[in-house]
Amino acid sequence: METKNTILNRHSTRYFTDQKVDLKDIKEILILAQATPSWVNSQPEHIYLATGQSLETIRQRYLNRSKTAAHGKPELPVKSRKDWSKQGQDNMAAWSDGVSETLGSTWQDTMGSAADKLYNAPAILYLTLPKDYSLWSLYDLGAFGQTLMLSATDRGLGSMTAYQLIKFPDIVRNNLPISDDEVIISGIALGFRDNSATVNKINSNRQPLEQILTINN
Repeated sequence: METKNTILNRHSTRYFTDQKVDLKDIKEILILAQATPSWVNSQPEHIYLATGQSLETIRQRYLNRSKTAAHGKPELPVKSRKDWSKQGQDNMAAWSDGVSETLGSTWQDTMGSAADKLYNAPAILYLTLPKDYSLWSLYDLGAFGQTLMLSATDRGLGSMTAYQLIKFPDIVRNNLPISDDEVIISGIALGFRDNSATVNKINSNRQPLEQILTINN
């Protein structure tokens, strides 16, 4: 697949089929992701793959926790939407309006149901950084994750990076050998996109280039 097509064909997959992903494919995707630029070649990331029984245990414990309406406690700080910039708030509001139009008045329940099941993903990659990480490493890890998802798209796989995947880090840590010296930064779900799932009909728009580009000749 050409680079342009790969970029344009990558969409957040909010529900996957039951088809398993070959471990060989996951390893090859990660090898390609390792070609991502890294600050002074520091390569600070570590990746933990949850699949099979370990992932099913995580999924079930997430479901049980979600029934209690427990608040998430991710290890990477988050802030309320109202604390974002006006530009960010406007874009998020427009996206929410679009989701409502696509899924209907019960869109929050529909989205929540898929999220509680961790999007039915057959594989989830958890990306960590050392506890004393540099802010530059956050940039590196974001670039690594994007390359990873584009590599997955090139292989016909769907992907999803979401707050939900790292919402309850204690559950993740209880089922994966993540050391206390690491911080769970993000989770990326991999699998085959379920094209019949309503939540996979969601699309998002991008701002006109003129709103984010300043040219100084």
